Amino acid sequence: MMPIAVPRVGVEDKPLVQDVRVEDLSALVIRSATVRDVHGMSALINHYASSNVMLARGPQYLYQHIQDYMVATAPSADDGQEVVVACGAVHVLWEDLAEIRSVAVHPLCQAQGFGKRLVAALVGRCRDLGLPRVFAFTLAAPFFSKCGFSEFKRDDMPAIVWVECSKCPKFYCCDEIGMILEL
Repeated sequence: MMPIAVPRVGVEDKPLVQDVRVEDLSALVIRSATVRDVHGMSALINHYASSNVMLARGPQYLYQHIQDYMVATAPSADDGQEVVVACGAVHVLWEDLAEIRSVAVHPLCQAQGFGKRLVAALVGRCRDLGLPRVFAFTLAAPFFSKCGFSEFKRDDMPAIVWVECSKCPKFYCCDEIGMILEL
């Protein structure tokens, strides 16, 4: 049997998400992710996945989909090394539809408008690609509503969405709300 996770040997006392020093969130740059960001993205996403707030993402998935992701980094409070403090992805499903996935913002960077700025950057990427609409399945519907998205009936989505959803561990008991934005 193949293992589904790699144990974190020797880091039992280290928190999954490191403390960061961020004095001015407006100075943080949102950029395309690189392979150097993968472990930080996985730590941030899985910090929230451990509370069932979002779906877990391991390094293999993130490496395979790195071109979908955008990130922002800031210096760690411990050693000044860059730490991923925000990430999110745009996954194109068809010529007229993309999904925003894995939006995560470090706990110390929340409630200051940075998540909204990240979603705006992801939506901008959709516009640059010429997509007429983008959606998200989320447990944070009020947040996406503040970003201009509206709730939609899941049954109205094309079959390509359900092909993707069928791979999800929540497929048979999904509690996420569909939110869509016409561009």
